[in-house]
Amino acid sequence: MRGFLIALTFFTRIPLPIPKDVTAEEFTRSYRFYPLVGLVIGLLLWLLAQALVPYYPPLVLGALLLAAELILTGGIHLDGFMDSMDGLLSARSPERILEIMKDSRVGAHASMALVGLLLLKFAFLASLTPSAFAVLIVMPMLSRWVFQIGVIRFPYARSQGLGKGFHESSGWIPFLLSGGLIGGISYFLLGLGGPLALGVTALLITFMASKISKLLGGLTGDLYGAFIELAEVICLLAVFPFLS
Repeated sequence: MRGFLIALTFFTRIPLPIPKDVTAEEFTRSYRFYPLVGLVIGLLLWLLAQALVPYYPPLVLGALLLAAELILTGGIHLDGFMDSMDGLLSARSPERILEIMKDSRVGAHASMALVGLLLLKFAFLASLTPSAFAVLIVMPMLSRWVFQIGVIRFPYARSQGLGKGFHESSGWIPFLLSGGLIGGISYFLLGLGGPLALGVTALLITFMASKISKLLGGLTGDLYGAFIELAEVICLLAVFPFLS
């Protein structure tokens, strides 16, 4: 439970007591609880959707759900997504890309990518029917499992950084065990569309991570966050034809 609380308090803005005297090892190993953090976020979004659907039209509800997710996470992964897009879309050398990604200033590429990502997510959320609200539970849970492929499978591109500890403490066995559980939950909630979305998202994130790792010589913490954001949209793209 301590590892789960460490992950929950760091990667969400849910007002909970922050665990005291957290060691670097405890913090880095807490990444294994990220799918459970996603499940908590998903359940809160599902409850919000169920509470608001009688009172608001689909477009307003979609906007409220998107805003609620941003509030719950504090946009922590969007920050990594924007930094990553600023670098990757710059068409510069690998060294320069890494420098751009480390720069905290927001560039044109980040702004364009952010608008595109949020528009896609909003369009999907606004199109959900009450019978399909279960995808709100699966989407954040699945994305926080899939990103671990980048953490485990590919090297870290920098000599130091927050994500380096995640990479060094990662392992396939916890990942595969949690993947089986998430696949079962996805099937229970969404039928065949759930495991299919998991498989498609895992394949596409692996493909992107492989291409980026070859370009940069590894991945970074910003890219881990970008994979979470991209995985949510890919999940929605893959599962949407199966939603009633």
